[in-house]
Amino acid sequence: MSNVLNQIVASGSELVSLLGTYNTSFVGYVYGMSFNEALVLTNDDWKHSVNGIPHNSFLVAAGFNPARLTDAAEIDKEVVLLRVLEPVSLPQDNDLVKTRIEHHQRRTSEEQFPGDVNDGLDPITAAELQSGGLRCSILGTFYMENGELRLGSDIENFMTLSRMRAYKPTESALSLIVNHVNPEVRKKAVEEARNAGFLQAPSPINIGTIRYTSTARMHRGTKPLVDVFIQPTDFLARRTAVLGMTRTGKSNTVKTTVSAVAIAALRDNIRIGQLIFDVNGEYANANHQDDGSSIAEVFPKQTIRYRALETTGFEDIRPNFYIECAQALNLIQALFKNDNSPFSGQDLDAFMSTNLEEPDKTEVAEHTRWKRHKALFQCILSRAGYTIPTGFTIEVPIAATLLNQIRRWAQAQQPAAIINIPTIDRLPASEACAWFEQLRLINISLKEQQRNIGIPQIGIESSTRGSSWVDPTLESLLNMLARENSRGQSFGGWRAIQKYRPYHSQRRMADITNEIIAHLNEGRIVILDLSVGPVEIREVLSKRIAHRIFDRQMGDMHAGRVPQNIVLYVEEAHNLIGKKADLTDTWPRIAKEGAKARIAFVYATQEPSSVHPNILANTENWFVTHLNNDDELRTLGKFYDFSDFIASLKAAQDVGFARIKTLSAPFVIPTQINRFTPAAIRRQIEEINSSIKGIVQSQEVLNAL
Repeated sequence: MSNVLNQIVASGSELVSLLGTYNTSFVGYVYGMSFNEALVLTNDDWKHSVNGIPHNSFLVAAGFNPARLTDAAEIDKEVVLLRVLEPVSLPQDNDLVKTRIEHHQRRTSEEQFPGDVNDGLDPITAAELQSGGLRCSILGTFYMENGELRLGSDIENFMTLSRMRAYKPTESALSLIVNHVNPEVRKKAVEEARNAGFLQAPSPINIGTIRYTSTARMHRGTKPLVDVFIQPTDFLARRTAVLGMTRTGKSNTVKTTVSAVAIAALRDNIRIGQLIFDVNGEYANANHQDDGSSIAEVFPKQTIRYRALETTGFEDIRPNFYIECAQALNLIQALFKNDNSPFSGQDLDAFMSTNLEEPDKTEVAEHTRWKRHKALFQCILSRAGYTIPTGFTIEVPIAATLLNQIRRWAQAQQPAAIINIPTIDRLPASEACAWFEQLRLINISLKEQQRNIGIPQIGIESSTRGSSWVDPTLESLLNMLARENSRGQSFGGWRAIQKYRPYHSQRRMADITNEIIAHLNEGRIVILDLSVGPVEIREVLSKRIAHRIFDRQMGDMHAGRVPQNIVLYVEEAHNLIGKKADLTDTWPRIAKEGAKARIAFVYATQEPSSVHPNILANTENWFVTHLNNDDELRTLGKFYDFSDFIASLKAAQDVGFARIKTLSAPFVIPTQINRFTPAAIRRQIEEINSSIKGIVQSQEVLNAL
């Protein structure tokens, strides 16, 4: 009866199932142990029976008899999870090596090739010589609590005289190990999913299959592949690093993630905006590695693409300089800074340090000054030959106090000056330029008169008595327009910015950042193809868009509203959040603080050592493929248990062979990432749409009854 009970308990126990088919998966004895590592005695015969023990593979160790679990002491009812690191010497190894060498030295010429299984040795000696040790790291302890399987990330206790046996888990046991999620983590994932708008926790993503080594002949060739699943909620409002050399699967990983998030949102009919800063054009355009498809072709109704070049199927990312003046000036300033321009001058320097960001409208005086500066900037663009949008007009100042001063000045001239005073406050560019040039000359004339009679030289007076209407910034802008400084000396003026005309697009009639944010609010996938067109747009425009998104999200949070779910994907991230970056700058702030405002940040780079250490330290999810540099590997080895994989990461260059650590998983899992397969994703989309259509039709029938 006891044996029958043990068999029933063993067959239904999750602890026993972790050992797999324990009768055939036994690989050795634990002969040494500490809180961090275990030493396993194994031999070639046991390795042969389980098709080998690859580097970095998982083993499990248990101190109970799997067939008699009910007889085990309570302290032994646990399974310790191990990772194979390297061979370790046994005390008798020197004698065994000596015996092997002597045996080989005695061989005849007829024995140069392998013989029977014992290769010329007697069975007892062969059995002795095939023993060896393995050093394994301890990843955690599986145990039962309240009827549920749990995994602790360490061990409570170890015995000096260990009774533990080691097993190689395969198939179902391995799937249970790598896809295990503790009960409280599952519960939290459900709560976070509902907070993000999901009806329930979205289904796990099949990201790939277990792979231990580059050589995958036995552990992947003779058994069914074991799927690795990750939780979609691990990515929402989290930071994810995708690290690896070019052409080792970084873009494939990102495409798989984008697709998984989009499908999860589609399944539960919620909006998750995704924005990809595509530096190399890998996501906006189809390539041979993705069966000739791109994200845009897989999700045609959800994807909006932008490019700094007129291209069919793409929106123009280039700003309309007349509409987006602040962004245009920032771009001009960045371009000028990178040039060895022959133009110089005090007014040009002032122009290149001017800020055209719109102030708060409640600051009336400040906002009025900004409007003058903006109008003059538009006039300078016109003079420099930037194409004017059809029907565009410039708002010019015609306040009564200003016009009265102009009329008095004109009447005081001998003979009286004839001037053209606007009757409306919006003029075509040519007329606006002429009006500002008149104001400049009048201001200079008034200053000359005031100097001659010995009173303060304020020129045209502002509404604040005793203050000049022409502030220093306005004066420099007026001089840029006239190409002449206030002392009457000529300089380059607007000619200094003529070469940047290709960066302007007159097609766009709205702020691109507002347009992109609107798409994200609708839950679309927005791809900024930064691989073509002016390189300088990449940094200036990307930063501006990111800054606006961050401000919007944080503003919603501070106002007590639930921010929109957004995922940002950034290639070549070391250029944006480098180790010397100021943490108060836009990109570091997004990486550091964006999670609380529901911004998920996925950054890809070949150079983890160049990313700000504070950002790396706060990254929850990691996907790492081949890295060929010891400095990069040392940086990576500081996090989680990636130090176990340093040698493997440097040697294995296989595309998509990654080591994954996600928020829900307590240890790194070596995985062959699934290939981005458009056909399979389209089938998923069709199935979801059919299901939604069926639900709608059923509801319509019920409503009609």
